[in-house]
Amino acid sequence: MKTKYHSTLTTPTPAVIEETGTLNQFYSFTQQLSNHKKVRFTGKTDEADNIDWNFRYRGRELTLQYNIYNGISLIPHSTRGNEAVEELASTLRAR
Repeated sequence: MKTKYHSTLTTPTPAVIEETGTLNQFYSFTQQLSNHKKVRFTGKTDEADNIDWNFRYRGRELTLQYNIYNGISLIPHSTRGNEAVEELASTLRAR
């Protein structure tokens, strides 16, 4: 008997784009988002081991994050952004 599973995520799900990502790759991803997806960054946080750049994509609040320990990730601000994160992560990984 086949069973179809429908998952309802209750927490925002980040997507790791590059586990061993460098700061140069992070800035390359910001350029790709700006130039190819017409993203405008709305806020930036720069700390010793972490950089967060916030933006909206298709009405969803997201963050592109660089962390010296975890690499580069896309993080949705709510569960409604999970789909947008997966779409963008796939695009950035392919470039």
